[in-house]
Amino acid sequence: MKPYLKIAGALALIAIVGFWMVAAHSESKVAACGPITLTGDMNPDTFLSMKDCLADPSVTDKTFIVTYSGGGDWESSLAIGILIHRHGWNVEVVEMCASSCANFIFPAGKVKYLHSNAMLLFHGGPHQENLLEQAIATEQAEMARRAASTSSGTAPATPVAPAEAKDPDRSRMEGHAAIDDKGPQRLKVREFLEVRDVTDTTDLFTKLRNVSDRFYAELGVNLLLPDYGQRGRYEARYQAYKIGGFMYRLDSLRKLGVDNIELKGGEWRPERNRDYPDVYEVTYP
Repeated sequence: MKPYLKIAGALALIAIVGFWMVAAHSESKVAACGPITLTGDMNPDTFLSMKDCLADPSVTDKTFIVTYSGGGDWESSLAIGILIHRHGWNVEVVEMCASSCANFIFPAGKVKYLHSNAMLLFHGGPHQENLLEQAIATEQAEMARRAASTSSGTAPATPVAPAEAKDPDRSRMEGHAAIDDKGPQRLKVREFLEVRDVTDTTDLFTKLRNVSDRFYAELGVNLLLPDYGQRGRYEARYQAYKIGGFMYRLDSLRKLGVDNIELKGGEWRPERNRDYPDVYEVTYP
């Protein structure tokens, strides 16, 4: 096999970059078309199962309900967010919308509804400082794993992203890269995003970030939204890696470009959410 094809095969397995709360992992469950209810993490199968419904002009109740989502991989969450925005869906968060859900799903809503105890949890995104470094390390580890299994004739060991293997608390606190078995499905998501002819992880990262940046520009959202709580006066708190992520209050969300938010029941009290002890509050600017 040509070296390029080997690299491409490995890249298809890299969930670059998985923004999710590791402690909240579960299989995503999607209800029937209109409204759509999401429970769990988003992956290529999630996108492929709901893309037709999101684009269906005959749907009358265009409400995308998030009950509890720890996030998911970058490509799939971004692709779903693009369809939500493109086809005018509202987004409603019942309990938790974390990581890539907070990055790409909630801001995409035409109207954004928050239940009284809902939580929007952020912990990194496309402009996170160490993200490309982690993705490259994951790619190199996967290539080394494949080479070792080929030379020894043994079954390959279960892949583990370097960040998760070395420091699970750190991988819980920031966006990171991982390996999964969704290669063929992932390529379909990248085709939707028009991410093609990828040569290596750096190229993939750059192309995905460009798509994300264009999406934020279309939404009018500040690129700092996913990782402002990792910068400046918040950097030490973030680098302690002792907590799951950070949250904004309504005023900061609006200043970052996340507007048209409505409160179910007339109030938003995220401090009542069961996961509130696992976040710190961030004020922008």
